[in-house]
Amino acid sequence: MSLISQWSSYPAFSDRVLSLIGIEIHWAILQYVLGLSFMAFLSYLIYLKTGNSKWERLSKTMVKGFVLVFAVGAATGTASEFGLILLWPNLTEAAGRYIYFPLYAEIFAFLMEVVFVYMLFYGWSKFPKKIVAVVMLLAFIGAWYSAAMIVSVNSFMVAPTGLKPAFNVESGEWLYDMGYPKITLAIPTSIAEALNITALQALGTEIIDYHGDSVIAAVPVRITQRLAYEAWNGYLVKDSILASIANKTYVEAHPDILNDSIKSLLDSIMVKTVEYMGVATITFKSPVYPASILHAIGSALTVSGFTATAAYALRLRKANKINKQYREYVSAAFKFTAVFTLIAIGFQGFVFGHEMGVSIAHYNPEKFAAIEATTDEITALTRILPGGEKLPALLAYGDPNAPLPSYDGIPRDYCALLVEDMERIGDCRPPLLIHYLYYTKIGLGLALGLYALIIVYFAVIRARMKGEIPGILLKIAPLSVALVQLVSFLGWAVREIGRKPWTIYGIMTTDVAHTSNPPSQPVIILVATFFIGLLAILSYSAWRILWLPGNKQGINS
Repeated sequence: MSLISQWSSYPAFSDRVLSLIGIEIHWAILQYVLGLSFMAFLSYLIYLKTGNSKWERLSKTMVKGFVLVFAVGAATGTASEFGLILLWPNLTEAAGRYIYFPLYAEIFAFLMEVVFVYMLFYGWSKFPKKIVAVVMLLAFIGAWYSAAMIVSVNSFMVAPTGLKPAFNVESGEWLYDMGYPKITLAIPTSIAEALNITALQALGTEIIDYHGDSVIAAVPVRITQRLAYEAWNGYLVKDSILASIANKTYVEAHPDILNDSIKSLLDSIMVKTVEYMGVATITFKSPVYPASILHAIGSALTVSGFTATAAYALRLRKANKINKQYREYVSAAFKFTAVFTLIAIGFQGFVFGHEMGVSIAHYNPEKFAAIEATTDEITALTRILPGGEKLPALLAYGDPNAPLPSYDGIPRDYCALLVEDMERIGDCRPPLLIHYLYYTKIGLGLALGLYALIIVYFAVIRARMKGEIPGILLKIAPLSVALVQLVSFLGWAVREIGRKPWTIYGIMTTDVAHTSNPPSQPVIILVATFFIGLLAILSYSAWRILWLPGNKQGINS
C-alpha cells in the first residue's frame, strides 16, 4: 500500500495541505504565546520572593519574547481564519451556526490578551511590582483562555458530544452491523412525526428519550453525513433519503413537506440538539476535550521550555567569564529553564499524552486502529518494538490482554449510506500513514525527555559538586528546539490527518466542507510561501530583538 496515496486520495488534497501548513505554522508560534507567558510569570514570582534582580531580568526577557510572538501569532491566526472561511466555507458556516459560543468567547480572550500583553510591556517600569505580577497573570490566563476556546471546537470536530463509537472494548468487536458509530441528535417532534420510525430503527437508529418537544435519538453517522451532504447541495425532501423513510400517512396529510429543503430540516434538528446539549457547553462536553486542552498546553510549555533552555545554553557557552554577574544570571536562567522543561515534558508524556491516547482509543477507535496499525497491509512498529501490542492495550484500556481494534475489520464504506457516497468520499478509514508519524513522534519525544533529564542532572545535581556541564550538551541544545517543534508538528498531523475523511467526525465529510471554487495551484503555493515568510520574519525578529542585545551586554563585555 502507498501510504501517501491513501492520504492524498481524500477530496481536496491541495487545500488540505495548505490548511495544514497555515495551521501548523500558527500553532508553532502560538505555543510560545502560551508557554513564554507562563514562564515569565513563574520567574517573576521568584523575583518577588527573593528580590534578586536576575529573576526580574529573566522574566522581562520572557515577556519580550511573548510580546514578539503574540504580534506575529495574531497575523498568522488572522490569515488562518480567512483561509478556513475561503477554503472550507460550509464548515465555518456550520461552526458559526451551531457551535458558535466558544468562537464568540474567543474574541474576548483575544481582547484580554491584547490589553494585558501591551499593558505588561509598556507598564513594566511604571507599575508597582505586585501590579506587574497581576497583569502578567492576566496576560497568560488570557492566552490559555483563548486556547481553551479554540481547542474545544477542534475537540468537538474530533469527537462530537453525544458520540457513540463503533468499537466494543470488552469483546473487541466492531459494531458496524448495528449501525455504529452514532451521533446523538434531538429531533423536533414535528419532524419525527413525518418519519417512519420503524424504518429508521431498521437502519440502526436508537430512540433514547423524549425531551420536551424533541425525540432524542442516536443516529448512525452514515445517515447524518448523508443529510449534511444533501443539505449543502440544495436537496429537497422529495429528492432526499428522507423520502424513502417518510411516514406516508403524514406526507399525504402534509404534501407540502416534500418541497421543504433538507437544509432547513437539518437546521431545526441541529438547533434543537445544541439546545439539548447546552448552547454554551456543547463543545466543552466533547469526550476528548479535557485531554486535548491539557495536551495542547503541555505541548506549548514543552516547546517553550526547550527553546528557552537552548537559548541560555548558547549564552552559557559564549558568555565571557570575566563578566561574573552576567554569567551568574545566564547560569541561573539555564537551570530554571532546564528544570521547567524536564517537568513539562514529564507531564506532557506520562500524564497529558497518556490521557489523550486513552480518549482517542475509546472515542476514535478507527483512528486508534490506524495509529497502532492493526493490519496486515503494512509492517507495524509495535510488532518490532518490545511489548508488541500488549503495551498499547495496557495504556489504552488498562489490560495488556485487551483486544485492540482491527484496522482490517473497518469497512471501507462504513460512513457511506449510498453507493454515490462512497464515490465522493473515497475510503472511510483514516490513513495508515499516521502510524509512522505517531511512533516517530513517540521516539523523538523519549529522546528529548532523556536529554532534558541529563541536562538537569549536570546543571543542578553535578553543579552542587562543582561539576562542569559537558560542552556537547550545550552544543546540541539548538537541535532540541528543531526536534521538539517536529514532535509538536507530528502530534497535530496525527490529530488532523487521522480525522479524515471527516471534518466534523460523523457529521460532515471533507468534500462537503470544501469550497466549490478552490484556488489554483500557483495561488496555493503563493499563500504557503506567505506563511513560511511570516515564520522567517519572526525568526529574524527574535534574533534582532532577543539575541543581539545580549551579545552587547554579556558576551562581548
